[in-house]
Amino acid sequence: MIKKREVTLHRYSSKRSIGYDLPTHQLEFTRLPIEIIEKDANDPLKHFIIIKARGEDAGFFELDESEDRKKYSNNPKALLLRGFSVNPKYQGRGIATGSIYALPEFMEMEFPDFDQVVLGVNARNIPAQRLYQKAGFEDTGRRIMRSKGEQLVMSLYTNKAK
Repeated sequence: MIKKREVTLHRYSSKRSIGYDLPTHQLEFTRLPIEIIEKDANDPLKHFIIIKARGEDAGFFELDESEDRKKYSNNPKALLLRGFSVNPKYQGRGIATGSIYALPEFMEMEFPDFDQVVLGVNARNIPAQRLYQKAGFEDTGRRIMRSKGEQLVMSLYTNKAK
């Protein structure tokens, strides 16, 4: 098991590659990091984040400050978390939880103008809902219909706000 303090977040650099496949049942709810990077690489409002565990690339997500976030929150200081995944060879070691626990401090350092992270989690993706709740996200009660079903909107405020 990886300790929470051994999980860190870093901005993605185009000089590196983050490539891994996910099981089919996980691809129902997220996309591969390479697909997200290829789609959004030229959008300055999309920020790619690497999850590291003991110095190794272990996962990925995107923080989105585009207009899409307004569907999830009325807070102009909210960022939308998308495309969260952990490399299968690192799954089950506490890395996903550790990365969410690291998020508020990372936000304060890298995105000081923002005080909230919001996300949509598929209503059928119970393991992801549990992960986010365990790490401090709260169900806002807001629901959004997407192509793969109903999304529960969840929110996490950084330490400096609420």
